[in-house]
Amino acid sequence: MIKRAVIFSIGFGSILFVTSPAQADQLQAFLKCRTIAKDASRLACFDAVAQKSAVAHHVPVDRAAVKAAEVNNFGKGQLRNSPVKQIREARKKAVRKTLNTIRPKVVKYLYTNSGKFVLFMKNGQVWKQQDDGWIHLPKGEFKVKIEKGAFSSYNMIVPGRISIIKVKRLR
Repeated sequence: MIKRAVIFSIGFGSILFVTSPAQADQLQAFLKCRTIAKDASRLACFDAVAQKSAVAHHVPVDRAAVKAAEVNNFGKGQLRNSPVKQIREARKKAVRKTLNTIRPKVVKYLYTNSGKFVLFMKNGQVWKQQDDGWIHLPKGEFKVKIEKGAFSSYNMIVPGRISIIKVKRLR
């Protein structure tokens, strides 16, 4: 507790050198209020200094707005507004807004030693086959359809092929 008081005093003392004389008087008044032992008296002292500060800086206090806010927030801590439904709805909206399918053009492809293909797209993306098995791809440039799948996976449909191929983006 003593350490806090010393640090507080040093901090306010250093502020006094930087601030104007009017601000220094206000800080001195706050420090003086801090030494009062009784809670009610100390609070009254802080309120008086703050009121003088507000009047000195011409800060209008809208007491009606403050009172309305206090009335509005009265007992709010006991409310049980669960945000779960709101979060779920926000996620559904975000999923609906996101892109679920792309149709890039394949510029070049190659097969790995394990027989899986790697596709190089015109837009700079690189996709690799995840499924096992050799899949024959058309010659030259062609378009593929890549869709979002379950559990963060991606599915590719190659022209001339009916089945879905699991793929992973490399670049």
